[in-house]
Amino acid sequence: MRYFLVVGEASADLHASNLIRAIRALDPEASFMFMGGSLMQEASGVAPIVHYREVAFMGILPVLTHLSTIRHAAERVREAIRSFAPAVVIPVDFAGFNMRYILPYVAEEIGCPIVYYIAPKLWAWKRWRIHKLRRYTHLMLCILPFEEAFFGRYGLRAQYVGNPCVDAVRAHVLDQEVAQAHSHHTSRPCIAILAGSRRQELRSNLEVMLTSTKALSSDYNIVIAGAPGLCADDYAPYLQHYPWAQLTFDATYSIVQRSCAALVTSGTATLEVALLGTPLIVCYRMGGQRIARWVFEHCFSTPYISLVNLILGRAAIPELIGAEVNAPRLSRELAKILVDGPTRQGQLKAMQELRLLLGDQYSSRAAAEAIFQELSATASFASHR
Repeated sequence: MRYFLVVGEASADLHASNLIRAIRALDPEASFMFMGGSLMQEASGVAPIVHYREVAFMGILPVLTHLSTIRHAAERVREAIRSFAPAVVIPVDFAGFNMRYILPYVAEEIGCPIVYYIAPKLWAWKRWRIHKLRRYTHLMLCILPFEEAFFGRYGLRAQYVGNPCVDAVRAHVLDQEVAQAHSHHTSRPCIAILAGSRRQELRSNLEVMLTSTKALSSDYNIVIAGAPGLCADDYAPYLQHYPWAQLTFDATYSIVQRSCAALVTSGTATLEVALLGTPLIVCYRMGGQRIARWVFEHCFSTPYISLVNLILGRAAIPELIGAEVNAPRLSRELAKILVDGPTRQGQLKAMQELRLLLGDQYSSRAAAEAIFQELSATASFASHR
């Protein structure tokens, strides 16, 4: 069968590549076409129609500035879907693009099933868009435990398939057990910095993160985990003022696992760091120090910004938003989790609870099985083999 996936960022590229491998295990004759990245290309053997880097814009102004670029990419993707004639289209997260450009087109012009993997976070904001999901999607594959019930309340078919971060962390831990960490070990303890996967996030967060760790640089290695969608040149303007900070690519999990603590921009990374068992502080001040807090308080319908706290339903890890993200505050919060006291132990205990809530099923395998079962139930199944 033919499968078309639509991915718009680095973390989804990883999760979609694992999904492709899981689909192939069930359907050896599977063929793929996609918008995505190099990991999906490696898994499928074909190049992306559009690379996610072409549309990796975050925030209202960057999106508006590059709207023509985004629309052109959408046209290329829609034309590829039409020519490929897939048995199923699988949007992977990236709600703004997928819900505006892909879902209506596929449902109204192509007519094949749509199975949404990594459901849009409409429980956080823009809940009114649920009606579009209900109208166009056949099945929602959820990666957070509470999402199945949330979407079910609005009449959508939804299924929790486990979390792909659990898969990725499990694979990393197994690799480490077999090979052990190879070239990055040092005698000094580390503090990890994960400043986001977009240039706008670096611009808003990285410098204050580095400033907050300056006093600790004589006792700790300060290591920046380079994001897959960025390059060394993106970090260079910040590092020239902080020569003691190390920038390392392609080793995020290893960096986090050997670190005593981490400073993390809100997003999937918060969940990955917690699953690796490293105490963390969440930092988010996109759009300016005052604007970020205002947007969260007035536009979001959740009490927390980090996936860790959302899943646990309580403030298990500190979340600093807007003006709260300043060097003195970050330094104070870091001091609490670097020592083996109540704050650090409380986070470690919460991380154990988090693992239990997420479960241990392989998300990619469960998602592939759900997609295959959905296709088996459609009348078009036989004609696409």
